[in-house]
Amino acid sequence: MQQDLEKKWRAYAQRVLKREMGHSLVKPSELAEKLGISADSLRIKIRRAGFTAGFFLQALDALDVKKIDLEEIKRLENNNKTKHET
Repeated sequence: MQQDLEKKWRAYAQRVLKREMGHSLVKPSELAEKLGISADSLRIKIRRAGFTAGFFLQALDALDVKKIDLEEIKRLENNNKTKHET
């Protein structure tokens, strides 16, 4: 059960990061440069949701994100889940 919960939160973080990149109109190569890593490394981290909380926060800071609303994230996830179930 703990693994399922961890997987769920990793997926949330992955989608939040992708969403924020889209809102910021920042390409993966641009974000990678800001973070000092290769674009391929960033793509792999995002695709696998294989990043630490520290990396997640660093990326959000590089994207100039000012606020994360967990209630909004949960609402969006529930809406997504509902769409896929119908």
